[in-house]
Amino acid sequence: MTGEPAVQATITEADINGRKLGAKGRRTRQQLIDATVALLETHGLRDVSVVDVAKAAQTSPATFYVYFKGVPEVVLAALETATQTSPELEALVARDWLAPGAAKAAEAFVDGYTTIWNRHRTIFVVRNLAAEEGDVRFYETRMRQAVPMMNAISGQVARAQAAGRTPAHLSPRSCAGTILMMLERLSAIGPISRDDDGVSYGELKAAAAHSIAMMLGAHA
Repeated sequence: MTGEPAVQATITEADINGRKLGAKGRRTRQQLIDATVALLETHGLRDVSVVDVAKAAQTSPATFYVYFKGVPEVVLAALETATQTSPELEALVARDWLAPGAAKAAEAFVDGYTTIWNRHRTIFVVRNLAAEEGDVRFYETRMRQAVPMMNAISGQVARAQAAGRTPAHLSPRSCAGTILMMLERLSAIGPISRDDDGVSYGELKAAAAHSIAMMLGAHA
C-alpha cells in the first residue's frame, strides 16, 4: 500500500447512460446495492449473478442494467460511500506520539479503526480480494480509501524519525502501509477469530497497538 490511485472518487447520481437520477431512480439504485451487499455476506463476488441481485431487490435484470454493467460495478458503487477513517481516528493519529499516553492512544486507535472497517466489512473484504486478484478498479479504490490515513501516519513516522525515536533508514510511507495492512487484516479476522488456539482477538489487538506506538516513536 505504497502508491496512490490515478483516479478520484465521485458519488454517482446517474444511470448507466449518464442520465441524472430522480428520487425513484436513486431508491432503486440503492436497493440494488443493498441487495448485492447482502448476497456477498454469504457468497463470493464471482458467485453472485445479475439475476440473483435483481431477484433479491425484487426487480428485473433489465432494470439492473439501467443502473449497472455488472455485479462488480455495484460493489464499486457501494464503496463510493464507505470510509476507513473518521474525525476521531484522525485526531488520534494527529496527537503527539512522543508525549506520554501513546500506548493508550494506540489501543484506542486500533479499536476505532477495526470498528469502522467492520461497518463495511463485506465490501472491504470483496474489494481487497478483487484487488489482490489484479482488478485495477478495486486496487485503485483500495488505495484511494487508504490515502488519508496513509498520509497522516507517514507524517508521524517522519516526525518520530526526526526525534531519533524511529530508525531513519525506514521509509515513512512504507511504515504507514505496513501499519494499515496489519490493521486491515486484523479487522478482517476479528468477527471470525477464535480463542481456542491460545491467541485471542483482544491479545492480537494489544500486540498491534504496541507495534503502532513503537513505530510512531512512543517510549516502551
